[in-house]
Amino acid sequence: MRVLFLYLTGFSITGGIEKFNRSFLKALHELSVDGFIDAEACSSHDVIADEKYFPRKRFKGFAGNRIRFVFSSIIKSFKFDTVIIGHINLAIIGCLIKRIRPSVKLILIVHGIEVWKTHVRHKKELLELADIILSVSQFTKEKIIAFNPTVHADRIKIFPNTIDPYFLAPTSFNKPDYLFKRYNLNSDAQILLTVTRLSFTEKYKGYDNTIALMNEITESNNNVRYVLCGKADSFEKERIVSLIKANGVSNKVELTGFIKDEELIDHYLLADVFVMPSKKEGFGIVFIEALACGRKVIAGSKDGSVDALMNGELGTLIDPDNIDELKQAIFTSLENKEHNPYAMQQKVYAAFGFHRYKERLRNYLNG
Repeated sequence: MRVLFLYLTGFSITGGIEKFNRSFLKALHELSVDGFIDAEACSSHDVIADEKYFPRKRFKGFAGNRIRFVFSSIIKSFKFDTVIIGHINLAIIGCLIKRIRPSVKLILIVHGIEVWKTHVRHKKELLELADIILSVSQFTKEKIIAFNPTVHADRIKIFPNTIDPYFLAPTSFNKPDYLFKRYNLNSDAQILLTVTRLSFTEKYKGYDNTIALMNEITESNNNVRYVLCGKADSFEKERIVSLIKANGVSNKVELTGFIKDEELIDHYLLADVFVMPSKKEGFGIVFIEALACGRKVIAGSKDGSVDALMNGELGTLIDPDNIDELKQAIFTSLENKEHNPYAMQQKVYAAFGFHRYKERLRNYLNG
């Protein structure tokens, strides 16, 4: 089986979809090495592939040249019997390929908010033409069906995110001393942690409510501190700093800025509770990364976070609009002494480990 994967970005920027694409490329490559498929990939924005994930000799990057990417992808697709479209924004390519070669097996990957709407023209056509739609969560599948009733529900298959195969899950769950020193935290501090992109256009991650609660939380437990990690655009950073000052919690909230990949696991280990009651997650890779580090997790109950936490089996789900629920969940999580980080790590890998991801992909390609 010859498989062509067409996608936006995987290596040129960092985000949830980019993490998904890297793991997807790695799975395609391993299935090729196993002799099950023969895969190649093209990216509209990446320049080169990281050889850890996918061989450069089987990869073509177009560095943002959209016109070249469209025409080259269509021409190249004639050599393949399965074409995977990595994002609905590439709908025109998928539709043209399917129109020209109706026999080609066309697979579309959908992630979240980009498909939670009623689609028209090429995007509507692609949703209807795709032989298989791989949805990262049941929540996203239900949103597609609700907004686009002409899409066949039985063609939408659940294909959850995975933990990156190069994510080195810790064998010890001790907190890293150097981060306590870096952020001027007391050694006995209990840490609430969020890791996310801080964007002025994406104010749905729930950190506003956590910041607003810090005075109430520290009235009961003065050792609690909130560490908010992630690269912020200038408008959002200014807004968050103003919010922290307005709530009088400058000494209780730490903005770290961008976290290097090599320090990400240590930041998860710094936490007692990972908290991100978001409202628009397609899935939320950060949740399963935090769980893989043995950390307790609080997430929202109104988006794909429900899938990442397996309906609450792996963590606490709350109404993201209910600040009292968030406060109670934080107190309960901090007081929970029965939590077993090793057992949690084993459970999340059993559900979302790369071996499961690769197995699911092979089954869908074979279906």
